[in-house]
Amino acid sequence: MTDTVSLDAQSLDALSAETVSADQLFDALETLMRRSEYLQAFDLAQKGVAAYPDHVGMRHRGVLALARMGAAERARDLYGAWGMREIEGDEDVLALWARLKKDQARTLTGPAQAEAYAEAARAYALSFDYGGGGHYPAVNVATMKLLAGESDGVADWARKAAGLSEGHDDYYGMASLAEAALLVDAPDLAAEVLARLPDAAAGDWAALSTTRQQLAEVIAAKGQDPTLLDPLAAPPVAHFCGHMVGHRMPADELPRIAQEIDQILDRTGIGFAVGSLAGGADIMIAEAVLARGAELTLVLPFAREEFVNVSVAPSGSDWVARFDACMDAAHRVHFVTEDAHLGDDSLFTYASHFALGLARLRAGMLGTQLRQLGVWDGAEPTPNSPAGTVYDLAKGHRMGLEQDLIASCPDAGMNIDAMAHMSPPDVGARRCRTMVFGDLKGFSKLSDGELPVYVQAVLGTVAKVLAEHEAHLKFRNTWGDGIFLVLDDVAAAAACAFALGDAIAALDRQALGLPDTLGLRLGLHYGPVFETVDPVLDRPNYFGFHVSRAARVEPITPEGEVYVTEQAAAALAVDAAETFRCDYVGRVPLAKGYGDFPMYALTRLG
Repeated sequence: MTDTVSLDAQSLDALSAETVSADQLFDALETLMRRSEYLQAFDLAQKGVAAYPDHVGMRHRGVLALARMGAAERARDLYGAWGMREIEGDEDVLALWARLKKDQARTLTGPAQAEAYAEAARAYALSFDYGGGGHYPAVNVATMKLLAGESDGVADWARKAAGLSEGHDDYYGMASLAEAALLVDAPDLAAEVLARLPDAAAGDWAALSTTRQQLAEVIAAKGQDPTLLDPLAAPPVAHFCGHMVGHRMPADELPRIAQEIDQILDRTGIGFAVGSLAGGADIMIAEAVLARGAELTLVLPFAREEFVNVSVAPSGSDWVARFDACMDAAHRVHFVTEDAHLGDDSLFTYASHFALGLARLRAGMLGTQLRQLGVWDGAEPTPNSPAGTVYDLAKGHRMGLEQDLIASCPDAGMNIDAMAHMSPPDVGARRCRTMVFGDLKGFSKLSDGELPVYVQAVLGTVAKVLAEHEAHLKFRNTWGDGIFLVLDDVAAAAACAFALGDAIAALDRQALGLPDTLGLRLGLHYGPVFETVDPVLDRPNYFGFHVSRAARVEPITPEGEVYVTEQAAAALAVDAAETFRCDYVGRVPLAKGYGDFPMYALTRLG
């Protein structure tokens, strides 16, 4: 048994019942929850529940982690799957169900929404009764009644919560008091308590984000001043990028650039930063972020040693030492591909796209602003280059991000508006593509008499859907029950996947004489792959590590669902956040012993 639990990513992957006790696992889980690391918290909760199935707290935190990530429907499903409905008289378990109903209500409208809020109020009232009367369920009964349109009892429950929370100097006691003050129209008291909440939270931005969301609903329902909640805003998240030391960023400009980086970080209060770590602007920004105690996430396009040789050492040997120091201090480091560089600079664009997506996912989770910080020479990219700072800044501009730009040389034009249309050319040995693998469950049990109908009706339906997505479809293949598609746009790929699922689900299997068990499951991945002529097929085909990874996603996808990898989730967060949402489902073991990877369930918005 170990005495302490380190919270770096590698040690969390290694945690098991053989190495740590239930108390140690739960303590590590609590720490991750406080740090808003819900992805890792849910992973750890799954391990904890598998090792200690009777530990109610482990199950509670796992479901709560999913809920806080926005995967409310999956959280409700897991609440039932983990047997939490059968746990009687537990205040936290009842309050969690009430919270899940509250989350559901936020997705509804009209009478259905009011009823969901009313059900949440009833669940919080039960939690209050079983728990001996706490301020948290009491104030939530009041708020749920308000949002359900039930005026009776709102003030009584709010005053009850205020009395129970009075004298509590812990975060949740103060939060309940502030909420109760808003509910009884006492804004001065609410403002005084809200001003003290960030110190009480002690860096728990997840708690502040959750509190802010609920209090915003109260303020909107009562027509109060929304600026009351300004003290609860999480610090912004920044995606950063810039040039290496060289002709685009001369060494004699570094002191000025460092000073401007400091000024921007001081002015914006960046609390979280995501980017790469090349020798130059990247490292300078990373060092400044770390010096302020902010959270640093790094994204490298390929293996560490090769990245140092390609992108750090050319700036000078002192940059290698600075790189190592930043790597050691980073909150998390992602190596987004296991491929070698092979002189293919498109991998840098892929890594930058992934970093920007991770930053947007992080900002969304915290309910805070996403900004972009760039050190740029104001010039166009190198002709035919598939990577460059200007492409990253142009992407951020098109996303509507607030941008803080620093001139890397004295004559920089810095007119990003004129270059906002620019995208990296689709060149290089590898092309970033979205791959969709599908499987028709039950195909192997079809009889010879059913196969002709299957080909005409099922595969014919697939063909009709693909014809509607021809503009982005680069490759298609089928082998009976399997479907392999390659598309040049991640949003188009997601739309195509859902269109396929809808079309297959709509087939009248009984009328066709096909078994009801015939269903489609789909997996989606985004990454750089080789495009070359297949000598067997005598047409272009796609190969590489990322094709193999995409193929391993579909077999672990539940029927009727679309699962996507973290790379695809990040790409969709950048290019299609208004159309699709990706809900984290945990680290899922891929087929054929391919390891386990973060996986997301894809949902259409609207």
